Amino acid sequence: MQRFLVRVHRWIGIVLFAYVALICLTGSALVYRPELFRYFEPQPISVPVRAAMLSDAQLLAAAARAFPGEEATAVWPAHEPSHAVEVELVKGEDVRGHLFDPYTGQALRHAIPWDFWAVSKLLELHTDLLGGDSGRLLNGALGLGLLFMALTGVLVWRPNKPRAVSASTGRKPRSLRRWHMTVGIGSAVAVAMWGLTGFNLAYPDVLMAVVDYFEPFDEMNPVERVGDKVSYWFAYLHFGRLGGYVPGCGRGDGCDQAFKALWAAVALLPAFLAISGFMLWLRGRRAKARVRAMAGLE
Repeated sequence: MQRFLVRVHRWIGIVLFAYVALICLTGSALVYRPELFRYFEPQPISVPVRAAMLSDAQLLAAAARAFPGEEATAVWPAHEPSHAVEVELVKGEDVRGHLFDPYTGQALRHAIPWDFWAVSKLLELHTDLLGGDSGRLLNGALGLGLLFMALTGVLVWRPNKPRAVSASTGRKPRSLRRWHMTVGIGSAVAVAMWGLTGFNLAYPDVLMAVVDYFEPFDEMNPVERVGDKVSYWFAYLHFGRLGGYVPGCGRGDGCDQAFKALWAAVALLPAFLAISGFMLWLRGRRAKARVRAMAGLE
């Protein structure tokens, strides 16, 4: 049974190696998603105020000349005379905005700067693997792999055996396998939590169906159910946003920032486990190849 669980753990890890590394690295950064969006929030572009602004028709014509492959469909005026205006450009099903000088018609830059766009794409990559609704469902299903990895990892874990002391350093060397097992057992609860909460975020109807079964919603007495609170806490735990929900820990204070820093750091551990596990698998394959090669020479 132990050998079977080791194989299951190994092959789930190999299949999900790239996914786990990707989802955990992006998740670590997105613990600070509100701060990132605020920092990179698009700001108005200032332009010199001149005698008269161009009309909407003139701005649309200027946009058509600047981007002949796209159709200029609308002008969104600025709130201040010294700010650039946004012109909506359409190409097929793609719609975007571009900023123009309302006095000269000069094209300035994309309405969404690259840094804000990058954070948005990072969130999209973590949420739905850049695949829309289908990617979100796939992401939730793969997230269960984290849960199974944690469970099988706990079942196959063995305490480290005493290690020999290195003659050169006087210390007991720690192998990659020992680091993998130590980090794995230490982060098993967090990994299982992210797998379960990630699945719930992609498939919220599953938990709600369970809640409705055990606690049917009473329209005559619409109070918050225990299952509703569990669903909320799944979201809080997944993103590490505990400020305002834990007694004595307010939003934005030192306690809240400490929780976020902890979540961002711990979120990197599954990525280490995925990479180290893959390296151990490659090392094992090379060792078996050497053994077969030596056996063939005999």
